[in-house]
Amino acid sequence: MRHFKVAGLQLPTLGEDNLPQIASEVASAKSRFPWIDMVVLPELCAYGPRVRHAEAPGGPAEQAFCRLAREQALWLIPGSLFKSEGSQVYNTSLVINPAGEVVARYRKIYPFRPYEQGVSAGEAFCVFTVPQVGRFGVCICYDLWFPEITRTLAWMGAEVVLCPTLTNTIDRDVEVAMARATAASNQCYFISINAASPSGMGRSVACGPGGEILHEAATTQELIALDLDLDKVDYTRRHGWHGLGQVLKSFRDTPVVYPPYQSGAQSAALASLGPLAKMTHHEAQAAAPGSQRKTE
Repeated sequence: MRHFKVAGLQLPTLGEDNLPQIASEVASAKSRFPWIDMVVLPELCAYGPRVRHAEAPGGPAEQAFCRLAREQALWLIPGSLFKSEGSQVYNTSLVINPAGEVVARYRKIYPFRPYEQGVSAGEAFCVFTVPQVGRFGVCICYDLWFPEITRTLAWMGAEVVLCPTLTNTIDRDVEVAMARATAASNQCYFISINAASPSGMGRSVACGPGGEILHEAATTQELIALDLDLDKVDYTRRHGWHGLGQVLKSFRDTPVVYPPYQSGAQSAALASLGPLAKMTHHEAQAAAPGSQRKTE
């Protein structure tokens, strides 16, 4: 049986330097539950959503996280960091093994534009292997809203998808529903670890390969320790959830080539939506119910 123990830390990240707090909380989690194999933290938990703290690969925060993983003998997904390369800044998740080595770096493909300013988009997907366990994928926060991300990770073999998140807006309930649907449609574990109140809306969620909710957190700080059975993912993909839909087999076998993804494809409907920009006050007023007089 391929069991793997993952702990999500739903933490508030209010300060300019949260590294000491994070180190203490990870050590406390390992002390309380010595059986855990991996810790997952919220997006941008080290310094908060501040691009000015961007550092080069191998910078001080990355080194601190590598030491922490090595000291606690854990796989560590330390949320994400802003990483600078030349003139570009990327929202980047690290995958650190128990030896304290960075085995993967994932750049967020969909920055939360137009609000996440000054951040470039990544282009590569991230799947890594935990030896003798299975394949894991990584995405970040707003990536959840694009089903192509997790479908691609599943196509690459990911059985567990880890999604560090920093959502402090009223749409967190939508993300919880999307996490469940994403797990079901890709027949995988999907784990979204959000920041706790007051820096985030909390409600971190872990879903199983049938879309079942394993745990949904409240809004305050919480340690979420989970025992994942990756053989359950394999069984569900082969035989369906409760013997029902074998979703990935159907996706594999369809002859359909989806029009939006064909080279050079254009959409008049999407082109008509205008530029990606924040809504102005004038636009908000014009769009409000009752803003236009009904014509008879």
